[in-house]
Amino acid sequence: MENSKPERLMPERLNFGRHFHSTMGFPLKRYRDWKAGNPESKNLFDYRVVMGFFLPPWQREAVWTERQKIAFIESSWLGVNLGTFSYNFGGIGSPFDNLLIDGQQRMSAIQDYIEDRFPVFGYRYSEVTEIDRRFWEMGCIFGHFQTDSEDEAYLRQYYNMLNFGGTPHKESERA
Repeated sequence: MENSKPERLMPERLNFGRHFHSTMGFPLKRYRDWKAGNPESKNLFDYRVVMGFFLPPWQREAVWTERQKIAFIESSWLGVNLGTFSYNFGGIGSPFDNLLIDGQQRMSAIQDYIEDRFPVFGYRYSEVTEIDRRFWEMGCIFGHFQTDSEDEAYLRQYYNMLNFGGTPHKESERA
């Protein structure tokens, strides 16, 4: 009798799209394109916008405090791993095109910083030197995932998996 054990018992990996090893320059370019009013950045569905990405209506509001935003930007200047952000690239005119699936809080921090809403290490973004800006934009690693989907249920599942799996730390658990 032949042993008919299945090859795999565990489920297939989820498809979170293609990973790109990018820098801070990528979201900054998206922001500049959006500010310049480039046609591919038109907000056809009246979504909330952050850094030129559209926020799906089922995503929560921005919740980070100014202190959290400053801490994130400080980390970026210091070279701390920033994690990733994820967005969807849908068809032209699709309500799913250019949706930011994960990273709203981080993107909001970046946008507020480059719009001079708060200083970091004593300087607003407009006050740092051109050399510093170039170093930050091109030397700060901020990878991203791009998925290509027209399936809202899949995009909602993706968002939920990335945002509802952890347990927030308590202040008493700080190292």
